[in-house]
Amino acid sequence: MNAVETRIPLVVVGGWGVDAAMLLPLFDRWPGEIHLISLNDALMSRCDSVTEVADYLLERYPCPSVWAGWSQGAQVVMAAASRGFAQVSKAITLAGFPRFVAGPQWPAGMTADTFEAFREQVSQNAGFAWRRFQQLLIHGCPDGSQARQELRPWLARGPLVSDLNLARGLDWLGSEDQRSLWSALPVPTLHLQASEDVVVQCWEHTFHPSQIAKVVSVPGMTHWPRGQALSRCHDEILRFVFGKEVQWTL
Repeated sequence: MNAVETRIPLVVVGGWGVDAAMLLPLFDRWPGEIHLISLNDALMSRCDSVTEVADYLLERYPCPSVWAGWSQGAQVVMAAASRGFAQVSKAITLAGFPRFVAGPQWPAGMTADTFEAFREQVSQNAGFAWRRFQQLLIHGCPDGSQARQELRPWLARGPLVSDLNLARGLDWLGSEDQRSLWSALPVPTLHLQASEDVVVQCWEHTFHPSQIAKVVSVPGMTHWPRGQALSRCHDEILRFVFGKEVQWTL
């Protein structure tokens, strides 16, 4: 496989209240152009739903690309894949979910009571609630001290969005249900789930996505893909995108 064949653009969409750049250690040697998209004020202020965000990004990035979405960003990527088959050549979700809140036939989501309590915390003190959520990104990791050290600079920067848009993002999480979309999506998809995730539960045994999707539960991975879990994610993405082991050093 030569350099021309492997130079594939990559669109990376971050999640609720997080910076997409937190995923750069996973993609920093990607053999092609990388577009990092955070759900920040500039983007959320012009869109009223996950679907509108997907449509806006499809207009902005029309070239065929691999799209990767982290957490809520996974819903954006899957919406884009369902609406732009020619542009989203392959989709990757990291700690993603078709539905965030638990409901009928969906036990893997956050309980409605817990979600509403967190929404109330955001309405009363968005900064405190955001910091609490950031800590959940690494909760359960085996190298807690190292993880806290890596998270510290991101905490120091504060949220990317206003209190209003943090609340709007939660509204999207509470209402979006993509189970039908995920089940029928004709785009090749890799779902990387986190075995130690305390934000969302692994759904691989309770929900079946499309037949051309692959679901992998990554041992030791928390909601933020980091540490040793990065190596497993890296290998799975290589096999999925390129079909064989290659090095991202081109």
